[in-house]
Amino acid sequence: MHERLAAACAELAGLPVQRDEPMARHTTLGIGGPADALVTAADEASVTRVLAAAARHGVPLFVLGGGSNLLVGDGGIRGITLTLAGALAELVVLEEGRRIEVGAAASFPRLAQVALSQGWPPAVGWFGTPGQVGGALVMNAGTRQGEIGDVVSEVRLASADGTERRLRPACGFGYRTSAFPPGAVLTSAVLQCDSHKSSEVEALTVMAHEQLNRRRATQPKQRSAGSIFKNPPGDFAGRLVEAAGLKGYAVGGASISDVHANFIVNTGGAVARDVVAVAEHARTVVRDRFGVELEWEVRRVGEHQ
Repeated sequence: MHERLAAACAELAGLPVQRDEPMARHTTLGIGGPADALVTAADEASVTRVLAAAARHGVPLFVLGGGSNLLVGDGGIRGITLTLAGALAELVVLEEGRRIEVGAAASFPRLAQVALSQGWPPAVGWFGTPGQVGGALVMNAGTRQGEIGDVVSEVRLASADGTERRLRPACGFGYRTSAFPPGAVLTSAVLQCDSHKSSEVEALTVMAHEQLNRRRATQPKQRSAGSIFKNPPGDFAGRLVEAAGLKGYAVGGASISDVHANFIVNTGGAVARDVVAVAEHARTVVRDRFGVELEWEVRRVGEHQ
């Protein structure tokens, strides 16, 4: 692997490459071992170049977004970890606010704010969600007020062979999921909201801030990855974990939040195996008591020890 990675990185001259970069610096949980090589691409051509080099030398590749909804193993990430920046973080409002072109590296909170300023009702449900637009698209982020997949017109994907355009029906959006092809990297999207109304901006802004205040009052302030489990059909993961008496359950520096039971927080010095131990204990107890199988929402990547 070392020789293949070195050969792939040698083909990426001119791109920022950080070797053995601690992923704890790049995740909202503040947890994660080192990435063998963290490479930054600032445009589509650079993304394709990285993907092609990785494929040519048989090097695994992981795409890092904003670091939320992510648990990186204590052993780190082998191969190339790709992060997007530059032109891929741009955002442009078109057609008098009806359409927005946005790069996958753009901040999702920024997109929510801009969409709200254009009178987009679904943006109320995005307010306060961290991360980048690419990750939000992959996870189809949102709430009952609206998911981002609802307003996707098309996306652009990069692969080792070049780029392609994909319309919304082919994206496979569902609850916290999508169907983008393995190995492809989202680079940008065109969003369209036909129900936008500039006259509703003030009312929507009030609604968004009320929701944000409720979130802040009911979610922990300590470091976390966000909701650890998906909500099962007809119920809430947090309610089940709390009903099982697990608030405050801890292993090492990882603990189920006393504020919201669907959050595992880093109380200081937590490592990935602590988080996994807490989450798996919660899954076992909930399954034994209520017959419900909780499914991870947080994505686990890298080498877990």
